[in-house]
Amino acid sequence: MDISPRYLRAAYRSGALRPSDIAAHVLSRLGDADQSGVWISKAKPENVMAAARALDARVHEIDKLPLYGLIVSVKDCIDVAGEQTSSACPEFAYVAKVTSPVVADAIAAGAIYIGKTNMDQFATGLVGVRSPYGIARNPHHPDYIPGGSSSGAAVSVASGTSSFAFGTDTGGSGRVPASYCGVTGFKPAPGAFSQRGMVYACRSFDTISLYTREPGDGYDVYRALARRDPEDCFSPVDFAGWTEQMPPTRPFRIATPRPDQLRFFGNEETERLFGGGLRKLRRLDMSVASTDFSPFTSINDLMFFGPFLAERDVSVGAFLDANPDAGVRIVRDLVVGSRKFTAADAYRALYQVKEVQRSLRDFWQTHDALVVPTVGTVLTIDDVARDPLTANFNNGYYTNYANPLGLAAIAVPNAMTRAGVPHGVTFLAPAGRERLLADLACAFTGAEAQA
Repeated sequence: MDISPRYLRAAYRSGALRPSDIAAHVLSRLGDADQSGVWISKAKPENVMAAARALDARVHEIDKLPLYGLIVSVKDCIDVAGEQTSSACPEFAYVAKVTSPVVADAIAAGAIYIGKTNMDQFATGLVGVRSPYGIARNPHHPDYIPGGSSSGAAVSVASGTSSFAFGTDTGGSGRVPASYCGVTGFKPAPGAFSQRGMVYACRSFDTISLYTREPGDGYDVYRALARRDPEDCFSPVDFAGWTEQMPPTRPFRIATPRPDQLRFFGNEETERLFGGGLRKLRRLDMSVASTDFSPFTSINDLMFFGPFLAERDVSVGAFLDANPDAGVRIVRDLVVGSRKFTAADAYRALYQVKEVQRSLRDFWQTHDALVVPTVGTVLTIDDVARDPLTANFNNGYYTNYANPLGLAAIAVPNAMTRAGVPHGVTFLAPAGRERLLADLACAFTGAEAQA
């Protein structure tokens, strides 16, 4: 059954379906084989049905409730009051007292909470296999990873048990699973969503992200929820207007990395598929120009080889010290290993980010967006098991720089590999161009453009 936002809203308006019909359908699906490894915890069925029936009686308010009757899943590092937050570490788990403002706003706007989804532990990974709760099954090929860290969120949308899903994105977690699962990953610029009520990976630039099937739906959910949170010290004072900046009336001007800077890690097929994506953009009458990609990639190593990794120690390091047997070993080693960096290293990294942002001012005046492969290659579960660190770092080549540089991004499907695994592209732009990115993504995928 199609439970995507635009389909459901039309069905609710016509009276063909009620929220309780969809809630009952989704509840009946949660034990299916394609949900293996997707869920860490599930909402009580009686609570789901009570919320759905309450919405049945409010159909006359559908125009006031932009997320009316939509099923939403929540990555298990984001709080929902009365529900367990584990961040994929059972020993760390606690029952949240307060709901994340973003999730609370979604429920107030008519969304129906269905459960908490699996993830790379402490949001440390881009592979989706670093969890004691199993591996969310890739909906296109079970031998392949689902991508991480928001693995369960992406699979819940791809497999039809969520209309939209909340993930998080620090270094690519809201985009990499979108590529592997063939859905849209919409990552607003940091600050568009409140950061309160979540387990941080890198608090200074984490953001909640969205998964939907179509890019227009992702933007619709974003537009309904994006706001300044005066109680969040990382929420920008000047947020007003981000969602209102209109795309240019002229053809889009798109940049892409120079051929010598593109990396596909030996995969000639994904290289060919990305080339096909660039040709598609040109057929759509868009200007696509090669550019120097090195300012962006110069930030990448700060995420897992530099002092930004120490923010994870600030978040969960004390817990790991107090619980020496807890945690997936590779995650623990990465977090604790960050203690080798000094305060001076952190300041040097901050200076580097600011210098790169300054150097890109003219770039963003010339170009509307940057397009890159979401990932360079596609990896099997066995590939990651053989070399977990390299696989993870390679998955972040096109993603790690975005949040430190304050960029918004939308990841969408491009093509399928011979193995039947999706391979996507990502469009990136500065804060305030989220609408532009959505329109660009809609044009690229052939989806209905944002009204």
